[in-house]
Amino acid sequence: MILENIRRFDWQNEPQNVSFTESGLQITAAPYTDFWQNIDNHFSKDDGHFFRCRTEGNFIIKARWFFESIRDSAQCGLMLRFDERNWLKSGLLSPNIYRPQIGVIAANHGSCDWSIVNLPDDTHTLWLKVKKCASDFVSYYSLDGQTYQVIRMTHLPFISSSINAGAYVCSPKDTPFECILEELDLQKL
Repeated sequence: MILENIRRFDWQNEPQNVSFTESGLQITAAPYTDFWQNIDNHFSKDDGHFFRCRTEGNFIIKARWFFESIRDSAQCGLMLRFDERNWLKSGLLSPNIYRPQIGVIAANHGSCDWSIVNLPDDTHTLWLKVKKCASDFVSYYSLDGQTYQVIRMTHLPFISSSINAGAYVCSPKDTPFECILEELDLQKL
């Protein structure tokens, strides 16, 4: 990981177990952490770990994640966030330990919706990118870092002219989740 790329990033809900290694930023997500909104059921969860920077305008943000094993509902990926009720997260989202999946979840005025794509069972490295153009967000993933597939295009109306963008990790169930953020880069368009 190039330190210059992450110099302006800081934590929202910093994990207790995070350190720099030769491979990158090693993170252990605390149990029972998540980002989720459901105003219909009066449920809000906003305590996941988010390594972010404030930015404006159009950009592309990219990340490469490594995870040895998948935990039930474990997540690591990219997040773009206006506030607690308006955000997009794209990344590993496995509702069980038997099938790795990538998901894109959008919270729009407190309601979440999502899309899911199955990944090969032996997936341990995942490349992600999100391109922001005005109020449209295009989410991509790659299994080799070369060929990217579009997962979803999401429209989020502007809440403000600036947005937090970065990497997130969480573990909604009762077990911690270990992963390594190997690359993180934000480029203005």
